[in-house]
Amino acid sequence: MHPLDVIEMTREKILLAAKELFEEKGFDITGVREIASKAGVNPALINYHFGSKENLFILLMEEAMEQSRLKVTSISSSDATSEEKLTAIIELYVEKIFKNCRFHQSWHRELSMLQHPELTEAITKILNKNALEILKILEEGQRRKVFRKNADTQLAIGTMFGLMYQVTHPIFKNRYTQPGEDETAFKARIKKSLYEILTSYLLKS
Repeated sequence: MHPLDVIEMTREKILLAAKELFEEKGFDITGVREIASKAGVNPALINYHFGSKENLFILLMEEAMEQSRLKVTSISSSDATSEEKLTAIIELYVEKIFKNCRFHQSWHRELSMLQHPELTEAITKILNKNALEILKILEEGQRRKVFRKNADTQLAIGTMFGLMYQVTHPIFKNRYTQPGEDETAFKARIKKSLYEILTSYLLKS
């Protein structure tokens, strides 16, 4: 195997192990040696490839958010109507949060605890990049005179993410799931509710 392939394989093993442990145990409780043991590598390789546990966490989040940002940019640059773009954004993020629920909870936990200022600042910057891309779509809708000019687009985004994170939180999820409702039906209900809530506020009457 080529040396570069070995390096890339080692990095991926470390990233995967770190992601699983951060999701399961949280940032503070997870140690560098534990990550190395799960990845089957020498602990020194973590510092060699990533510099620190904090950098590992930030890189994992950057990779996850970059994928979403590229999709949001694609939606933004499409010829779809403003309402269609809003629908696509809701679809994208509901599916993403359900698929990566545990990882989303891991960085939400870090933001709520505020024990690592530098990590909190890095997470906030990453989230803000994606929020700005969504903001462009809503502001475009205002320029097209589809959405109300005086609608608070930033709070509309906050409403969308606040609802999604609340109803998918492991502690609260059962509160919002209807009897006999499977995950597919639950996701469909969330998407429908979000669209109705947001359009009732954003659309010109």
